[in-house]
Amino acid sequence: MPISYKRSVIGEGIALTEITDVKFKSNYISVSFVSPVDAKNAPLNTLVAEILASSNRSNPSLSELTKSLAYLYGAVLSTRSRRVGDIQENGLSIEYICDDYTIGKENISVKAVRTLLDCLFDPQLENDAFCEKYVEMRKKELEDNIRAEINDKFGYSMRRAREIIYKNEPSSVSMLGTIENARSITPQQLYDRYISLITSSRIEITMCGRDFDAVRPVIEEAMKKLERKNIIEVSYQNLSALKAQTERKTETLDVNQCKMIMAFKSPCKDVYVAKVFAAVLGGTPFSKLFSNVREKMSLCYYCSAAYSDLKGTLVVSSGVSKENIEIAEKAILDQLQALKNGEFTDQELENAENYLCTGFKSNNDSIYRMAEYYIAQNTRGTAYTPEQVCDFFRSITRQQVIDCANTFEYDTFYVMQSQQEVSDNG
Repeated sequence: MPISYKRSVIGEGIALTEITDVKFKSNYISVSFVSPVDAKNAPLNTLVAEILASSNRSNPSLSELTKSLAYLYGAVLSTRSRRVGDIQENGLSIEYICDDYTIGKENISVKAVRTLLDCLFDPQLENDAFCEKYVEMRKKELEDNIRAEINDKFGYSMRRAREIIYKNEPSSVSMLGTIENARSITPQQLYDRYISLITSSRIEITMCGRDFDAVRPVIEEAMKKLERKNIIEVSYQNLSALKAQTERKTETLDVNQCKMIMAFKSPCKDVYVAKVFAAVLGGTPFSKLFSNVREKMSLCYYCSAAYSDLKGTLVVSSGVSKENIEIAEKAILDQLQALKNGEFTDQELENAENYLCTGFKSNNDSIYRMAEYYIAQNTRGTAYTPEQVCDFFRSITRQQVIDCANTFEYDTFYVMQSQQEVSDNG
């Protein structure tokens, strides 16, 4: 039986997406608050989701909530927090076994969904705000995550590069904020942000699996009870403007190897042609960058490219030694120019298309990946199946890739280099 996709509006600024595939024995349901990224609210949004996952009024402690989920055949409640271009999505999801596979076909689906909704819209409160105990716990976790990001040199270099690539754009904002800001957050401030989200943010609900007849009315009724006003409009695709000239920045940090990040921007709006271009250049183990810059020339410890269609930006990241920075940059630019000149084989194009198709089709294998796949489709206003996308990939021609490559221009060069190398060569 083919996959069924249905999308409907069930409230002011509230959309429900249903993806039905009878091969799954469990259901996955997510509810996300969608809002534009900004420096003040980004860490608050993340913390709100963490607090909501800790308890609800019916289960006022984490241990009680965990016990309730265990009785639902081990249903899994999770936070959902991510950045999508200039947009932030924060909320909760639950995965639970379908009623057909419970003992005696016990109906647990409605109980599972009510648990999710209770956590989202009937939280445990203390003095008309979130419970201080859980707020303090989550604040400490946020501080730990901020420290961990700094210690993850690759992740930290990408964050610093983003600040330059997307200067003065929402995409430059850190989702975690600073330790000082984390420590200053109060239970009341967090609760006020929560009320703002349920009142004014766009709400995206995704149901993936089978047999939603019993839970759909429960979700729709919960949405009707929300007081909604001044809904904030969001636009997922916001192409980043190309800088007048390539911005170059080098910073030093205690790293074992230099991190070099190069960004290229394009007005190309054909996402699938751009994905094939990025795969040929540096998105596969047999790409131009991997085969030539890393393997043949041995200039990088790693070298790969990733494309964001929502920002129209290609980011090439590599690990290099200080003495190879200049040579590696030129080599990467040479490989891009080679694609602009059409210097790639039909076999390279076919390999890239096949690689992408394998990845897209694998979304059918996991209920979570299938849900996330269609959530990504929604950001583009489309509902293509993985199979349809593969047909797009295989129809893309050499000339389309060449034309796409020629739209990309050099925007940002960023290097995080070793303090040791600086002192040794300084």
